[in-house]
Amino acid sequence: MATKTGRPDTFKSLLHHGVQRGIDTAADLSGALTEKLSAAADPRAKLLRKRRWALRFGVFFTLATGFWLLVTALLASWSTPVWGLIITGAVAAGAAFPATLFWLRYRWLRAEPLPPERPVAGRRLPPWGSAARQPMSALMASERGMFSLLGVLERGRMLPADELRELTAVANQTARTMAATATEVVSMERAISSAPQSRRHLVPTINAFTAQLSQGVRQYNEMVTAAAQLVSTLNNGQAAASPLSQQRYRNELSGATDRLVGWAQAFDELGQLRRA
Repeated sequence: MATKTGRPDTFKSLLHHGVQRGIDTAADLSGALTEKLSAAADPRAKLLRKRRWALRFGVFFTLATGFWLLVTALLASWSTPVWGLIITGAVAAGAAFPATLFWLRYRWLRAEPLPPERPVAGRRLPPWGSAARQPMSALMASERGMFSLLGVLERGRMLPADELRELTAVANQTARTMAATATEVVSMERAISSAPQSRRHLVPTINAFTAQLSQGVRQYNEMVTAAAQLVSTLNNGQAAASPLSQQRYRNELSGATDRLVGWAQAFDELGQLRRA
């Protein structure tokens, strides 16, 4: 009887794992596609791609020009008819023209400042049912708002360049810390799924990690709110009437950024102690 009742349980377990694996695979494929589409739409990535292609084409046509000039010189040394030299010389000149254009374009693109590094908007969310999915979903929404605000601040020259770079670095570092934490949560959840006896040992850690993720999202949202208040104040012309108002919101943004940096550093140190 034990054998008969054990087979359906085994079948259900295999079916459950198979369905879960299929869902995870579909989520991974969807996340990968979203990540590629997001990277393709990133202004910074677009500008870098334009630079690479301009450089590649410039090098290609420069080499082509040199090659045909060399061919023309060799033919001239062999007493080739004039019409042959005219053909190879025309080809060399034809290659020199786009080479010049691509090098000028590359120089112009190099002079254009790079947009701030954006978050990975297509970052893969934890699978459905994971405790880390909700805070990571909230983080991605906040990231989109934050980097839109950073774009407004940069285009309007509302903050010094070093402050904008610091804000961008803090936002990216926080997102990386939270993404790494979410990955650990998902790994522990999969361990529980494969070895249910580990649940009582891993669940407290999962809950602690999830609480830290939620706290990180709250800290991140404080920074987004402060940035939005600063943008609103400057765009409404309130700064001209009340310089103290601008300074107040700049201080709030700086304070929110410092708190977020402190959270990320403390969480990183805590993670290193746990791994040790």
